[in-house]
Order: sequence, then structure tokens, then C-alpha cells
Amino acid sequence: MDEDKLVDDLINTDVVKKKEAGPKNNSKRNKEESTALEKSLKPVVFNTKPGNLVDERVVDYHLYNCFNYSLFIKNGNYKSIKCMLGVTSANPGEGKTTTASNLATALSLSSQRKTVLIDLNTHSPRIHKIFGTPISPGFTDALLGNEICVTQTKIENLSVLPSGNLGTLPPNMLINFNVIADSLLQKFEFVIVDMASVDAKNFPTLIANQLNGLIVVVESSRTKRRDINRLFRRVNEKNVIGFVMNKVKDEDF
Repeated sequence: MDEDKLVDDLINTDVVKKKEAGPKNNSKRNKEESTALEKSLKPVVFNTKPGNLVDERVVDYHLYNCFNYSLFIKNGNYKSIKCMLGVTSANPGEGKTTTASNLATALSLSSQRKTVLIDLNTHSPRIHKIFGTPISPGFTDALLGNEICVTQTKIENLSVLPSGNLGTLPPNMLINFNVIADSLLQKFEFVIVDMASVDAKNFPTLIANQLNGLIVVVESSRTKRRDINRLFRRVNEKNVIGFVMNKVKDEDF
């Protein structure tokens, strides 16, 4: 998938979903639904201690500059975009967290719009180490508690929601992810979710298929076609908006 196609898919995701929702022909019902949503939301608060570092071995200009936000400006709706993207891969160790961290950095710096990065890889969390924040309060605390505590990083407009201390969550708790997502979208324009690889036992298929789109990281010379086919048996192929080729060498071309 080329860069223009990926961006067009991303821009149109929210527009298409709004069209599928149909015309607003019942203002009373819409008002009731809006009220119900507001009641289900959790307050978003900011940690009083911001992140104290950015690991430049992971977050690097040459990496986050690969994500060209200027392509959004071609579309007149770019200022109204609010979306939630997941980053995953077929196998562990293919660069999901590096990609998610640099994508979130690129969006926050280039767009100057508020972005939050969620560490959903609770079995092997790294986001808190990359951005110098506590691991808790985080995502698991937000699921179990009454508020969502995010931490501002040293990068302008970029906050993180680390994984939290609880490494294993009961599957039924993940059903409440949409409450976390809806609450964050009241405060942030972009929500980036660093997910486990698809082959992980704890991969949240339900959540993956609820996002506005998925970006799949492919490691050059390692990821096989059968790996991608296996990935598509767990996630909706139509929800994948693009691929990121990682660890590319000159001899791969």
C-alpha cells in the first residue's frame, strides 16, 4: 500500500463510519444517547509528574519523519479528524513498539494536535521506559478504577497511558476498553494503541476490530506470507489500513 492510499484510508475512516450511522432523524433519541455516553465516560486527569526522558534509541528523527502528516492536508476534513489506530504485527519482536512510539511522535509534532499513546501490551510493557514515566497509574488502573490518568511526555502534545501494574486482566474486563477509548477521544485527537503481536495468547481481537484502523509491522527478511495469512484469521483484513516495513536492508531491494 502506498503512502497516499494509506493516508486517504485513514482520513476517510471516520467519515465513512458517520455516513453508515444514517441521518439524524430523531433529535430526542440522539440527545438521550449523548447523555448516556457522557454518563459512561471516565474523567481524564494528568499525572503531576511528566515524563523525564525520551529514549532516542527508539524515538528518532529519521524514524518518525517517515510518517508524513502533510499528506493529510490534501483533504479538507483533516482538521476534524479524530481517530484511534492500533499497531501490531504477526510475530513478536518485529518493531511494533518502535513504530507506535514514532507514529505518535510524528502526529503530535507535525499536526500540533493532542495525541495519546496507550501501552496495551501489558505482558511486555515498554512505553513507560521509552518516555520516562511511571508504569502506573496506567491502562489497567483505568479499566479497574474511576478515572484515566495519563502522563505528559517531554514531546509537545504527546501524552502516554502506560500499561499499569496488573499484567494479566480477566478477558471480560477488556470489554470496557470502549469506555477508555471514548473518554480519551474527548481530550485527544489521535489515540495510538501499542498492541501485542497477533500470535500472543492475550491478543485482544475484539479491541483490534473496534479501532478505526490497524497498522501491521512487517520485518524485512523475517515475516512470511503465511504469517500475514495467520494474522488475517484473527483480525478483519478490511480494518488494516497499511503496513510498515521494518529493518529494511539495501540487499532487500
